[in-house]
Amino acid sequence: MFYLTLIYIFLLVGPAIATIAFFRRLSTRWHLFLLSLCIFYGISPFLMTGGAFGLANHFNCSAEAVRFRCPSPVWLGDVISGLAMAHWLAIFAIPSAILGAIGLLISGILQHRRSQDTGSTSGEIPAVFYRSRRHKVIAGVCSALAQQWHQSLSLLRVVTVVLAIVIPGFIFLYLWCWLAFPIEPRLQQQFYVKEDGEK
Repeated sequence: MFYLTLIYIFLLVGPAIATIAFFRRLSTRWHLFLLSLCIFYGISPFLMTGGAFGLANHFNCSAEAVRFRCPSPVWLGDVISGLAMAHWLAIFAIPSAILGAIGLLISGILQHRRSQDTGSTSGEIPAVFYRSRRHKVIAGVCSALAQQWHQSLSLLRVVTVVLAIVIPGFIFLYLWCWLAFPIEPRLQQQFYVKEDGEK
């Protein structure tokens, strides 16, 4: 179960980065930064393997089958052995990075069209969904969802905590929501406060 969750996380890193750019409606500069992050993620298994061989040479470690033995410190052999096998992660990292790069290109094209249609010079357009500033405990995700779905905030928080305990990868979904959706602007928050005060 743990390894399956880990595989899903490795596969979803690239698409998750692309959807963050899409939902936040980021500028072209941010799209390029995230694209370089996707490329780095795709080649990182090979960089780790290359770094392992560099460490082995530096500490005079000898290779025995698929393990490295180091004279001092002894535990470094296990670390280098693990890093040397990191190139197998490329099976998951490369397709994920390719999907992320395609998603970022599509998101960048859509963002460019949106900015042309609205006449925005900055390239940044208000997001569709915002995390809530009011009643937030950690990131305001549960509060925003409770408001959007017209559900009890306490119930949604309890469900979130239970799912985070029961499903190992759920915490990464929460972190993704934290990154993908911006916090509501202060002007929008003042509007809500004024509206509540009138009632």
